[in-house]
Amino acid sequence: MCSSLCVSSETICRYRSRVGASISSPGLVEAYEHRFPKEHPLRALFLADRPGADKPQPTINMLLRHGVRSCLEYARNGDLARARSLSNPDVAPHLSFVDLGGHGYATVRLSAADMRTEFVCIPRPITRSDREDGGPLRYRVAHVARLWRPGERPRLEQQVIEGDPGLSI
Repeated sequence: MCSSLCVSSETICRYRSRVGASISSPGLVEAYEHRFPKEHPLRALFLADRPGADKPQPTINMLLRHGVRSCLEYARNGDLARARSLSNPDVAPHLSFVDLGGHGYATVRLSAADMRTEFVCIPRPITRSDREDGGPLRYRVAHVARLWRPGERPRLEQQVIEGDPGLSI
């Protein structure tokens, strides 16, 4: 199982997927947090060190979804709306969600009318949760592809159900 969440309308609509989420193994973002030098000139494209934050933000998600200008703007001022406004639509027009540091799972429901995939992301599982419900969530995001007619382009609808997916959208 990979340690990333990436959603593509092409991937979902072709019913093949490289979508997954690591429940407990460290991934790319954790590796960058521990080994990517703070003084490296390209660090802002992978991680943004925000004042007062306990860990850097994974701008690599934004890089893959929105491009370099968005990453640099977010790293510079932390304004997510402003950074997204600089998105380059040619970077990855087929992606609508990327989380290379996500831990959790996905559920997929198929019907005659649509395909619904819901990502459930938990905080980094450093310690075991003793809560009866399994512990807190970071976010839940659903993606729905409704049945389309021959010749039509499939559309992917995204809904944040709970929490904050941050730089993943």
